[in-house]
Amino acid sequence: DFIFINTLGEPITNARVICALKRHGQKIGIEKNITTHTFRHSHISLLAELGIPLTAIMDRVGHSDSKTTLEIYSHVTQKMVSDISSKLDKIKF
Repeated sequence: DFIFINTLGEPITNARVICALKRHGQKIGIEKNITTHTFRHSHISLLAELGIPLTAIMDRVGHSDSKTTLEIYSHVTQKMVSDISSKLDKIKF
């Protein structure tokens, strides 16, 4: 099954999806180019932020090399920094 189809039930091209994302993004004030890859990147970053194990993330997105997942998609978010601080504050010395 396709995620994006036209009124005839045919798959919509990636270029058409990107054009629609750009148009709708501009309507709500997003100047940055949004692509389907933006959603993939955000999905992987959110999984990392939620503490999902690296191997589970790799399996979910089809990566065979952890280097790809770690270097390209995983980055420290503000929530991760806050979580670290919160956990360290709970340690009793």
